[in-house]
Amino acid sequence: MQCPMCAGPAEVVFRRLGQPGSVHLPLGKTVDLEIAGCRNCDFFWNAEAFADPEAFMAWMAPAYASYNLLDNDLHGFPLVDERTLTVKGFLDAHCDWPGMRQVLEVGSNRGDFLAYLQQCHGHLQLLGVESTPLSLVGVPTLFNDVHEIRFSPSFDLVVTRQVLEHMPDPGRFLTHLASFLREGALLLVEVPVLENELDEGVDPWVVEHAGHYSERALELLGRSAGLTLVAADRTYQLSVLFRKQAHAGVLRTSVNSVRWKRVQSFLHRVQESQAQWRQWVEQGGELCFYGASNVFLALSAVLREKWGEEYWQGCRLALVDDYPRKHDEEVGGLRVQSLESHAPLGKTLYVVCAMYRYHRQKMLPRVLGRMGPDDRLFAMWTPLAY
Repeated sequence: MQCPMCAGPAEVVFRRLGQPGSVHLPLGKTVDLEIAGCRNCDFFWNAEAFADPEAFMAWMAPAYASYNLLDNDLHGFPLVDERTLTVKGFLDAHCDWPGMRQVLEVGSNRGDFLAYLQQCHGHLQLLGVESTPLSLVGVPTLFNDVHEIRFSPSFDLVVTRQVLEHMPDPGRFLTHLASFLREGALLLVEVPVLENELDEGVDPWVVEHAGHYSERALELLGRSAGLTLVAADRTYQLSVLFRKQAHAGVLRTSVNSVRWKRVQSFLHRVQESQAQWRQWVEQGGELCFYGASNVFLALSAVLREKWGEEYWQGCRLALVDDYPRKHDEEVGGLRVQSLESHAPLGKTLYVVCAMYRYHRQKMLPRVLGRMGPDDRLFAMWTPLAY
């Protein structure tokens, strides 16, 4: 097996059978997940997705067609949170805002980030590209697959946040975005930080995340698209800034020698938590999953595979979520209810199912306010003291 970033030798890290792709796909629509890794550039990826990108995107297409990352009944527009401020500060350190005019965001959702940029720099001309038709957007937006869109190389800044990790053909994606840039212009790419997720017990191995990037892998990918790495920031997510220009000198980045150890440590933690949860339900306790999300599907699929479907069906289980539109729907075979309406019958082990830190920071206090002295709390696979 060859690494798609550096062409170095790669190896299979682990396999999971029967993984669901998304809450937006039927429960029975599953795929086996094989994660591969490269020690030369610290890139990890969904081997099946990279082997056949078109088939993977076709399989995920129904889910992405109904994607809505921000729900208007919970978030005012524009949403400006810690992550937004961190990325804006990173850009401020490297952008000549007065000299910029045209800014494009690919994967803009409602346009929250672009709207905030315009609040700060009113002269900017903004455009969003979003693959999923949404009921509300706050900036001019094209609803289409970005690969079907052609622009002249005229943009001063292109932004893509939390998109690249979904792409099974990232070279094609980044090269296409680079074609929108004038010479010398900037491209901001933001992806999750794998180390942060592993350290915090987050299960990053959801099917929809095809690639898990290191700074070295991103720099190599940028070079293949005619881009030079300018700067990187890991304050919140992994944000890297590229400039459209010829490559300069040797690679700036290095590999992280502890990333593989963290992956192995995380896989061991998953096994430990599975054993603790099984002991919990065997003693009559309930498992309450907070977050009817793709993360819940990933966790429950692991438990189903390890415990067996018959045992899983015999457990005391609950699924709660904050989004009213999900209430009374069935996700992963469980009926979704609100946290307030959940009435546990005895001791409960709460599992917060949220991929991003800023979501967990909002969810954890809500759970803590409901917990009894015999209850327990996990953020994904990681036990938390309270």
